Amino acid sequence: MKKLKLPPKPFNGLKIWCRKCRQNNTGCKHEDSKCYRANVINPITSKHNSKMLTALNYDDAVKQTIEFKKELQRKPSLRKKSEVQSIGNNYTLAEAILKFDLYLQADGEYKHLKNKVSRKHRTETIGYCVQFCESLKPKHNLITFKPSHVSKSDVANFFVLMEEKYGNHAFNKSFTSLTSFFNFLIDVEDLLLKNHFKNCIRKPIPKGKSITITKSEFDKILSAIDTAPPKYKTTHKGRMDNVYYPWLKHAFRLFLHIGGRREEILNLRWSDVYETDQGTKLFIIRNLKVERMLKGEEVEMKYAPIGVDLMDLLIEMGYEQKKNTDDKLIDPENLFTNNTLKEKLSDAFTHYRRCAGIEKNFTLKHLRKTYLTWVKQTMGERTNKLSSHSSMQVLKDHYLDPTIIDAIEIAALNVKIFG
Repeated sequence: MKKLKLPPKPFNGLKIWCRKCRQNNTGCKHEDSKCYRANVINPITSKHNSKMLTALNYDDAVKQTIEFKKELQRKPSLRKKSEVQSIGNNYTLAEAILKFDLYLQADGEYKHLKNKVSRKHRTETIGYCVQFCESLKPKHNLITFKPSHVSKSDVANFFVLMEEKYGNHAFNKSFTSLTSFFNFLIDVEDLLLKNHFKNCIRKPIPKGKSITITKSEFDKILSAIDTAPPKYKTTHKGRMDNVYYPWLKHAFRLFLHIGGRREEILNLRWSDVYETDQGTKLFIIRNLKVERMLKGEEVEMKYAPIGVDLMDLLIEMGYEQKKNTDDKLIDPENLFTNNTLKEKLSDAFTHYRRCAGIEKNFTLKHLRKTYLTWVKQTMGERTNKLSSHSSMQVLKDHYLDPTIIDAIEIAALNVKIFG
């Protein structure tokens, strides 16, 4: 059977389902057992609907997914966003959440407000709003319940439910989300109501200890990749997922020696290696997190000097053959989207840390903290020079601010992770 594929950013709700693994987008080799699958979630009720499709190619699968969504939208239980009525303030709380969702996407009537946020942030925020809706069901009829009907007692009840369900961090996020939702209704939709969430207390977040990884611990994790079972329990329901891939050791070492965030390193390609006029090699990395926060404004680039340790790793990975190519450093075959890869690498690191018998509760992100700790020890206050400059023209001219060149050269020559 022809191998089914999804592009890096597939149509929303379209997955590849494996009948043997009983999972979506597994990356397994059961090609004869795979099919395209449409998945639709009602944003208000959170009800999940899915359908295995007959399509054998991506374009046909998209068409069938769209038809499946239309079929569901014809049912009374699933209302289409475009059907939300905009008659003054005369809409229900459920309809208000749909409007808020459009606002977070900067879509429809809210395009001019430039409020678009990341999909993860939007999903999380709307999820908390939906949970608030669910908390009202025992006492109210949601078919007619409006935002102006929300009372202090409704908020107090939600407070208790979230307190029982979540730790302090998630609890605070839930109330921040609802505060933003009601601010939207007041400031954007001009509803005359009180934001009862605005002054709710937030839980204190204890400052965590800065955990760094030792060379001995890191070597044990790399060794465990060769000896430990490749299956990792990914959910409380006991689902097991494969976390071993041939490039896994290289991926962990790249995270340690580059010190970037997950998405930044997963986006790196061999053609992203630059060389200054002084002969110093480096990666110039987009600061994706800040780009999302500043929403289209010009953002300073980040610099990752390629020192001896990192250069040795790149040579081991095939630098001479692959330099200047557009191949990715991690997952060169493009088996997974970056979001899937982020989760798989995090799960893999945790799995092999445990298999190595290391009890310290560090995760993949602590490789970045370890890198920055060692850089700070060598460079002190000049560390911030490695995330400077705001223009992509540097990529064309091979020109860098002299102070940045100096900092990069010092880092490339002197910084050695683990000393």
